[in-house]
Amino acid sequence: MSPRQGRRDRDMDVLLDAVVSVGRGLELETTLHRVVKAAAAVVDARYAALGVLGGDQRIARFITAGMTEAEIRAVGPFPTGHGLLGELIRHPHPLRLPDIAADERSVGFPPHHPPMRSFLGVPLQVHGAPFGNLYLTEKRGGGEFTDDDQRLLEGFASAASFAVENARLYEETRLRERWSRADDEIARRLLSGEDPDTVLDLVASEAIDVAAADTAGLAVPVEDDEGTAGQPVFVVRTAVGIRADMLRGRLMRNPGSFTAKAFLERRVIVSPDATSDDRAEVVLHPEGTLGPLAALPLVGRGQRVLGVLVVARVRGAEPFPTVVVEALGAFANQATVALELAERRADAARLAVVRDRDRIARDLHDLAVQRLYATGLSLQAVDRRLADVRPLGSTGRGEIAARVGESIDQIDETIDLIRTTIRGLRDPGVAGPRRLATRSLLLAEAEAATHALGFAPTVRFEGPIDAQVPSTTTAHLVAVLRESLSNAARHARATQVHVSLRAGDDLVLTVVDDGTGIATDAPRSGLANLERRASELGGSFEVLPGRTGGTALRWRVPLAPLPTEP
Repeated sequence: MSPRQGRRDRDMDVLLDAVVSVGRGLELETTLHRVVKAAAAVVDARYAALGVLGGDQRIARFITAGMTEAEIRAVGPFPTGHGLLGELIRHPHPLRLPDIAADERSVGFPPHHPPMRSFLGVPLQVHGAPFGNLYLTEKRGGGEFTDDDQRLLEGFASAASFAVENARLYEETRLRERWSRADDEIARRLLSGEDPDTVLDLVASEAIDVAAADTAGLAVPVEDDEGTAGQPVFVVRTAVGIRADMLRGRLMRNPGSFTAKAFLERRVIVSPDATSDDRAEVVLHPEGTLGPLAALPLVGRGQRVLGVLVVARVRGAEPFPTVVVEALGAFANQATVALELAERRADAARLAVVRDRDRIARDLHDLAVQRLYATGLSLQAVDRRLADVRPLGSTGRGEIAARVGESIDQIDETIDLIRTTIRGLRDPGVAGPRRLATRSLLLAEAEAATHALGFAPTVRFEGPIDAQVPSTTTAHLVAVLRESLSNAARHARATQVHVSLRAGDDLVLTVVDDGTGIATDAPRSGLANLERRASELGGSFEVLPGRTGGTALRWRVPLAPLPTEP
């Protein structure tokens, strides 16, 4: 056997050993370090490195072999892809040099860097796409890397790519398993009716675990008069990881933050290094703390953004791969469901309060006020009879009449007090501008018509009037009732008028009097106005005969359904 043949056999043995060593495990991190060490052994290099590319085609990770921990610390930050290292990124072909410093593409070495002369670099592809580059320097014995070294390293890189691909697939499978388990747990909590805030805490915890991140937070917009005009102000609703206790409940007013940008643009923002990213800035963390970051908007129904999920790693960590961003998108969707559920529950709670107030006000009006009103009428009749009876003593009759008059006045005051209470129930104090309740406005119209009619019309409500009737419809409704009562006072010569308003699928106002009815030659301009108002809202208007004589006016318009309880 010739010396050259013997050397080739030894090279093949070294190559086979290297290939076997990198294919032993499935852990990606372990596999990458084995690749670097095996590459150095294949070509007998003193130093070796693997530059893993990020999404921006720059070196995201730099794994070395041959340098001590002290030397690595002395050199400082790892390279990102300038000079000769960047040459292999821009032109992924093998590169062999006898002297690094003599090449015009070299940018030199940083202080405290070990001396290096000979250089051999080959690209490493995984599944047909660039994954990174292998860099070998300082051929042992002081010589240059040969053609045989280059062929050996190219063959090793081809075999190593399969080992890396298998390790990546294994890691991705494990990540998807964790993602699936977390997804199932969050869904179970949501379906079981657990408190939405507890679910949001779980979402942040699972996101930080699946993404192998260091901090995660969920911010929602709030109304804030001190915020910048036209810019959202956020509050951190939940936080996990770094500074979590300090972040919860904190306000974010910075319009240039990643949170604000993702919220306004309604798109996912992923940064390999948020601290140096000029697109936006990190807030609520010390400067230079965070590196890789993902901000995901929580887009609900109707493309309304409910908040932003932000997940980040410390500076210097590996950027988030695509599969992790995909998983975070799923967590953002579940956070959106939790926030929408919280809104629906809050709406249901407010609706329950409105319905309860509506019931109390209806009972007060239909029972207490009507009984007090009837009692007052009875006392007024007693007062008139006292005036017709010749008293045995004028002093005694006057005293009794005075007491009856005082009782009538007290009943009137009590009725006014109850009606004021009813208005308060229909228009409870809330933050921000207040809208007069529909019931209050209609009761005020009925009271205003009392003088013209000569008596008080009865008013009855059915359904969640104030909760369901929008302000635009209320404006039409008040005008319709005013016109109807005015017609009854001027033309009907009625002794009773009954007003009823029912809210359901439709809003139906009925005004019935016991008068003489509408004359055939009576002007119809007022009724035409009522019909026009109904038509504008997609409804109808009818004039019908009353059951016991008189006239019945029925004004009907459609209503939007109330939100149902979850």
